[in-house]
Amino acid sequence: MKQKNVLTRRFIMFLTLVFLMFNGSAFASAAAPESSQSKPDLLIRKIMGLAYESQQSINSGPFSVGDSLKKVKKAWGPPEDLSTVAANYWSRNVRFLYDDSTGRQTITAIEDFDPQLQTIHLSDLKGLIGEPVSEVEQEGNYYVTYTGYAKYKVVFVFDSAWINPDPILTMYTVEVADQ
Repeated sequence: MKQKNVLTRRFIMFLTLVFLMFNGSAFASAAAPESSQSKPDLLIRKIMGLAYESQQSINSGPFSVGDSLKKVKKAWGPPEDLSTVAANYWSRNVRFLYDDSTGRQTITAIEDFDPQLQTIHLSDLKGLIGEPVSEVEQEGNYYVTYTGYAKYKVVFVFDSAWINPDPILTMYTVEVADQ
């Protein structure tokens, strides 16, 4: 019962965040100039909004999780680096992870490593979105996960929290939530 209450509170907080992302900007701009919103807050809102609305990252548009890698290749040309599980478009700051066992090479996750992400600290993320579903320190990185409740999840990858208690974001991944 307690777990259900926690999930319900998180879901309500998540819906509130989504509402603020799409409607709050109109209220904020009427009350104060846009420059009053910090760059990290705007980036976090953009990341979560794209993930929620279309399972995209900042740099993956117009392509989403579930699309075909063949569709990406047709529009953007061949990747700059290709393996059996990942197609890297370094110049676009994005990596598509895909399932090579399907004929269409279905995109299963999108990793975004735009340099502007380095303006976001862990405290910025938690301050805006709240407590994540999970936090794990592993192999020199600090992974923070938020879910869109059965639709998708966003995994933020920060520098090690052992070195800096308020680490900097280096990349994030948008992927289908575990079923």
